[in-house]
This record gives sequence, structure tokens and C-alpha cells, in this order.
Amino acid sequence: MEGAAGKKAEPTPVVAPTPKIVVPAKPPVVAAPVAGTESAAQSGAASAGTGPGAGGAGSGRGGGGSGDFSGYTPARLIRNLNRGDYRDLTGGRLPYGRAMLSLRLDTSGVPTECRVTRSSGDPYVDSGLCPLIYRRLRFRPALDADGQPIPYRLDYVANWSL
Repeated sequence: MEGAAGKKAEPTPVVAPTPKIVVPAKPPVVAAPVAGTESAAQSGAASAGTGPGAGGAGSGRGGGGSGDFSGYTPARLIRNLNRGDYRDLTGGRLPYGRAMLSLRLDTSGVPTECRVTRSSGDPYVDSGLCPLIYRRLRFRPALDADGQPIPYRLDYVANWSL
């Protein structure tokens, strides 16, 4: 004897509640309606003064100052890397490439600090760039307005195509 067919199970629909999204209110930014234009001897964004701020005129070294820096001479590359340097460094891993480095030069134009700021895409090549730069690159030193050598920072782009 057979029993009666069982009732087919119907799944109960899942109903998720509408989420409450709370957007935090940003505090108002307190700022002067117009930037100050007073003359001051301190840092800041005044239009004139003697401080290091970015005013429109002044004797400080900030942007917009009217100091005379025409006697300043940046460092100049006098010995660069060559194809053989790159060939030895890459070992055939990257037939062409590019990396950016941040360098600090001493007063004789020799790199004393080096940091890769944009990778070549190959960690092995990146790790060999600074030691190669310490050995090979040389610069004519940067000079201040009095013609005295000064330390200097610059960005160096290493480009190669073998």
C-alpha cells in the first residue's frame, strides 16, 4: 500500500530590510572669506613681506619673492651611465626601460643619497640602480650666488634601450 504524495516544500522568500546609510556630516571649514593682504615678517601667504611664505613680493626665498637668485647654478651632469652599464645591470632582463631616482649630491658633485621613486618594473634592476649610480654618475657641483659649492637634490631619470 502506497501512501499519499507529500506536500511539495516551497521556500520562503528572503526579504532583507532596506539598509540605513548614515552619511556623517562634515564640519564646516572655517576660513576667511578673502586671504589677508597685510605685510608681515613671518611665514604665510601675504602679498608682501620678508618671511619665507609664498607672497607676491618680498625678500624671502619663498615663491613670489623678489630676491635675486640669478647667480645660483644648478648641478650639471658630467658623467652619465652608458649602454654597457645598463647591459651589465639588466643582464638581458629588460632590453629597454625607465626608472626615476631621487638623488642628493654633496658639494663635490658626488651622489651621497639615492632612492628609486618610480620603479623600472623589475625589482632586481631597481635594487642595482643606486649602487651603479654611486659608482658612475658625476656632476659639476651646484653653486650658490657667491659661487660656493652647495649640496643639491635632483630627480634623475634612467632610460635605456639596448
